[in-house]
Amino acid sequence: MDRWICLFNCWKTNTCSFYRLPTWLKTDPMKRISIFGMLGLIFALTSQHVAAQQILMDRGTRVAELWCFPLLDDPDTYVYLPSESRLTWDPEHELPQFSLLRYVINRPDESAGVGSAITSADGGALLNFLIEYYTPEEQVDAAQSALQERMDNDDIVLRGPIVFDQGRYALVSSILRDQASEQKVEVLTTGSAPVLEGSRIAFSFELDPEKSKLLMESLTTATSDLSVVFDLSFSGLTDNYEATMEVDWNQVYQSQDFSAGGSVYFVGADVELGFEKLYRQQAIKLDVKGESPNMDGLLQTVYNKLLDLLFAPVRPEAIPADQRGGLMDALGAALSPNGALGSRNTTGFGLNVAYRMKDYRSEGTSRLQFSGAQTVERHHFISFNAGDLFNQYGEDERMFKTVPLWDPDFQQREVIVTMDGTLENAFEDMLNSVTLVLHKEHQNGQESSHQIVVMPQHFESGAAPLNWVYGSHQDTNRLEWLNYRFHTIWQFQGGGQYETLWDTISTAVVNLYTPFSTRSIDLEGDLEYLVESGVRAVLVELTYDFFGMPQRVKQTIRMSDNLADKGFRITLPNDSPEVSYKLTYIMREGRPLSAKGIDEFGLIFIDELPEPSTDME
Repeated sequence: MDRWICLFNCWKTNTCSFYRLPTWLKTDPMKRISIFGMLGLIFALTSQHVAAQQILMDRGTRVAELWCFPLLDDPDTYVYLPSESRLTWDPEHELPQFSLLRYVINRPDESAGVGSAITSADGGALLNFLIEYYTPEEQVDAAQSALQERMDNDDIVLRGPIVFDQGRYALVSSILRDQASEQKVEVLTTGSAPVLEGSRIAFSFELDPEKSKLLMESLTTATSDLSVVFDLSFSGLTDNYEATMEVDWNQVYQSQDFSAGGSVYFVGADVELGFEKLYRQQAIKLDVKGESPNMDGLLQTVYNKLLDLLFAPVRPEAIPADQRGGLMDALGAALSPNGALGSRNTTGFGLNVAYRMKDYRSEGTSRLQFSGAQTVERHHFISFNAGDLFNQYGEDERMFKTVPLWDPDFQQREVIVTMDGTLENAFEDMLNSVTLVLHKEHQNGQESSHQIVVMPQHFESGAAPLNWVYGSHQDTNRLEWLNYRFHTIWQFQGGGQYETLWDTISTAVVNLYTPFSTRSIDLEGDLEYLVESGVRAVLVELTYDFFGMPQRVKQTIRMSDNLADKGFRITLPNDSPEVSYKLTYIMREGRPLSAKGIDEFGLIFIDELPEPSTDME
């Protein structure tokens, strides 16, 4: 679908972010109509195949300051990671989409003394801006030429940008923070970001008069105090590995890096540094067979396995403020020039996701096998800074303006609804609709309410934005006027339903993200031991609840199978990590043996045979 949208935009604008257009196609409208009509049919028939194409992660190369990766099914075709970010450009007004509207409320100052002729007016500012990440066309051309030269292959084509699996952002500033006592740069907020190059993300803030002045002065400098960092995840296949990882659990639990337990949240950069330290201390060992592989890629695969075992990801914005501790400070430290991620723009761990250590306990030593190619996830970072906007556009009132306000009853509040990138895939797999219910009780007793139903067509290009506008009805307390309530109702395919509790917020944006997540459950064990014990096959059956709908999946493991190709990928409610499982061992002789258990860590060992006396069947 993304590529069909792109083709339509190509027809309209003669430009394309996914595919390179030849000159004759740009200059001949009739040929363009004919060609794009044919291509539209082709892509409509093959979109699923194109979307399923994977990149070769370990074959990526950096040329012309651009990371490029070949496709698994077509090694002569590459895709790239977008390199830059900017304020979204408004072609109609020929301006960046940025506004700082300062407002002044002129009314009597009751605190002023008798005879005061000059008093301070109330007021503040509204800051709004849209940003996007992109790649300059000349950089893409230079990268394709460099690839052809480096690989000595003129058939190589740099097709377009990677479509990311998930996007996150972190807003960094000292001026916009709530506390005014100390000027400390920190991460103010995190959230979901677009997964397609060229998509926009909106920010909105309300500032007091002092902070609005500080921000204007900051926007006269080359590096202003307003930055956004995108954390964009993508996946691909590694090279073939034949390796065994040995983990000494006693050393892991004694590590000072992870000694705080489940009550403390970690950032991805700190987790990665902790794993690297354990590897240097031989708490994690690798035995690699055959030719030397890409060790960096193999280590990242190993760290990802440990991450799944020991930590559970948590959205920082979903953690109650009184439980975050120094989490936002840790995110800010990782972003600094001397921080863990200051010198890199790709890594295996997400920046804008927190990790809570699981209460997973194991003793002694465990060995895990890595055989064949693995699907792994990597993260790409792009930074944005507003720069010296005021020097460039300070005289343009369409971007910087101060206005007087005298009657709050003429104000209205707009609430924008944004959607997490995982929602679109959820509609394809399990969702029918999402209903967002919004409610505002005004200070004069009147009520405003609105209902928004999110459907698959809202993800199409050109779809109308989702928003809600409510007015002012004798709302004299302007801070209280910003507060409103909302809750969501999720309708699933097959008839299931989930309804969230009411929540009161004051932000200008409601971010909808799925109350469920996809989880991998790996199967591990010594199949040779099972063969020696007389086992012919193992039937693995999982049962779990999905918002009141019982789910059951199973598969049969034969002794000749590769366990790396087995395992499960299921979808669970965010607050229900446990999965019940049953193992049935089909023996060469005698009755089958059975064992049951509950998994919450994503790993089931199938080589622990139950005693015949414990057979539950």
